Amino acid sequence: MPKSVNTSTSSRGLSQRGSKSSHPYKSEDPSTPEGDRSHQSTQGLPLLPVKTEVPSSHAQSTCLLCHQEMKMAQGVNDARHHYGLCYYNEGAFHKLYPPLDLVDGRVVDEVGKKYSCQHTETCTKRKMGYRELCMHMATTHMVVGTIMAVDGRAGMDTVFARLYPGVEYKGGKTDVRVKEEKSGGDSNTGATPVRRKRGPASRVKVEQRQVSSPRMYSVPVRSSREDDDVDDPDYASPPKTLKPPKVEPKTEDSQMLPTPRIDRVHKCLVCGGQGKANKEGRNLNMGEGMQDLKYHYAVCYYNEGAFMDLVDPGQENKTIGGEALEEFGLKFKYKCPFVTCSRNTGRGAGKMMGYKEYSIHCGVAHHLLEKVMARDKREGLNEVRAAIILERKREGISWEEMPEVQVEEVQSCLLCNGETKEAKNLSFAGDKRLQLRYHYASCYYESGVYLAKYPPGEQNMDQEGQPRDVLGRDIKYSCEVTGCTIKRKMGYKEFCIHMSNEHGGLLDVLREDGRPGLSDIADRLEKYFED
Repeated sequence: MPKSVNTSTSSRGLSQRGSKSSHPYKSEDPSTPEGDRSHQSTQGLPLLPVKTEVPSSHAQSTCLLCHQEMKMAQGVNDARHHYGLCYYNEGAFHKLYPPLDLVDGRVVDEVGKKYSCQHTETCTKRKMGYRELCMHMATTHMVVGTIMAVDGRAGMDTVFARLYPGVEYKGGKTDVRVKEEKSGGDSNTGATPVRRKRGPASRVKVEQRQVSSPRMYSVPVRSSREDDDVDDPDYASPPKTLKPPKVEPKTEDSQMLPTPRIDRVHKCLVCGGQGKANKEGRNLNMGEGMQDLKYHYAVCYYNEGAFMDLVDPGQENKTIGGEALEEFGLKFKYKCPFVTCSRNTGRGAGKMMGYKEYSIHCGVAHHLLEKVMARDKREGLNEVRAAIILERKREGISWEEMPEVQVEEVQSCLLCNGETKEAKNLSFAGDKRLQLRYHYASCYYESGVYLAKYPPGEQNMDQEGQPRDVLGRDIKYSCEVTGCTIKRKMGYKEFCIHMSNEHGGLLDVLREDGRPGLSDIADRLEKYFED
């Protein structure tokens, strides 16, 4: 027989039928007559049991440190994070991770990115502020368990047992030892299996752990990633000892400094802001005007000679007393010895300075001003110095010792008196002496001194004895000095400069010139000419 199909529909409205199908386990009203339910398609189907979860009795709990209610929607993770914040506010992390700028038990700069996680091989390498570092170590690497294990306050043992089950509570003792957990341990530990919930939390990896000794414990540590996923923590073992976090080296003295009053306007404590033109010295701001403040104090201290023993002028530019012979860059110029300085990078790379500008630059840009102020006992300067140090630390910059001085002796050309920019900065340093040599050889050509030394010949000489073809359009010359590498032919002017610059002719004309200083230049250049 053919199979019959029941195409009858319920007399209920579509909205009711939809409501019924969307709630298949909704209990029926017992008062409904049996006849009214006879047409339902679910008649005779067994009711499936619904698994419900009763909220934990610890959904909210009171913190033993701040006595506030903790919301524990995510269980012990929320509680661990809360206790980490409370321990941070108490300063419990200061011994584990010493801050750079601790003043009266308070971290002055909590957000400056100067710290990084100690787990460099497995964790993020990005820089963090001090508060962020402590909370990162507390939650990601479970350091809050290390602190709580030695907290002897009443009731803390119960909290610790709930947050870190299976870990021994030391109750105020400080000799807490951590045992590393070996991977691939025996899974038959008898631990109670953990039921996994549906949804995102089902991705949590639950591992069974075994405490091998009552005096040794292991705390699960979440493996670090650049972006922490609270729904998918991976666990790893902590190191045996806690290493201090990576911080910038502290080079300044450990003297306790006062907390500066930011945006405080004051008169210069060195010059007093005296003089009608010294308006800047009467309006120094320790907040927004910090750069102008540092520059003004650096100038004042330079005028007092405070940088003399900190900024070496070099042997050639130094008196017996150690002072600079020439400070304005007319004879000696300095290059900033810090490789990463803005004076050595970008568009201003290689800019040279006189000794005064160099000293002030090092005082402002490379923090020698802090060292000068540390020796100054004038009232109020400690607060100014504290503001300068605080600004540097906020920028994540560490104090560095001065490298060896880089100084060049420079001079203006004694023939043309520095008519061009090149002629004002002739130097004997390194390869720059080649530029100096070529410049003097070129300057002497215009004086006509080479006509007798290097005659142009009758073919290239007019009635007045001057060369007719200077550039070599028709008549060319070649160098016949043995060993010379220049084989091409040249015009007369180029030939004269070549002979003077490359083969010692310049030494002769310098010594034959009677003007002062030229003979000394010849003596200094002589050792650089090849035989």
